[in-house]
Amino acid sequence: MNDTSERPAVEGLRPALAGSARLEAGPLDVADACRQYTEEGFDITPRLRVFLEAYGELTVTWTFKAGETDLSTSIERTLEAPHATPRTTRIFTQRIGRSVIPVGAASSCTEDCILLADNGDILLGGDAGIQRVANGFEDAVRALVAGDWDKTFF
Repeated sequence: MNDTSERPAVEGLRPALAGSARLEAGPLDVADACRQYTEEGFDITPRLRVFLEAYGELTVTWTFKAGETDLSTSIERTLEAPHATPRTTRIFTQRIGRSVIPVGAASSCTEDCILLADNGDILLGGDAGIQRVANGFEDAVRALVAGDWDKTFF
């Protein structure tokens, strides 16, 4: 289990969000997270493991239009998201031409999948399609909170 003091990426994200969003980090067991991914039919890649070690079990909440919205890298919420299935992930991979894996869920309303691409891009995948948010999780979180990303769908 990791606490946030052992996760410098989480502590590095806090100042970037100060005043614009709340960041909560829960306890993390990477081995258990990898087991759950495997049970759901996903391959554990080095990129996924590094992501989980850095950003697993986070919730970022911010005000959006008339209420609050969030993103979560909770393993449970990620793997329960409607689009976080191996089949849907293969479809997303085919549509964008890059290998992706779900690493989170965004927006309590739409439950879009947060996807990690093999080149480090963070994308949103859902019923409406796929959008590239940014390269790197920290930049993607900042862009989502600010509402400042290219909202073009693939």
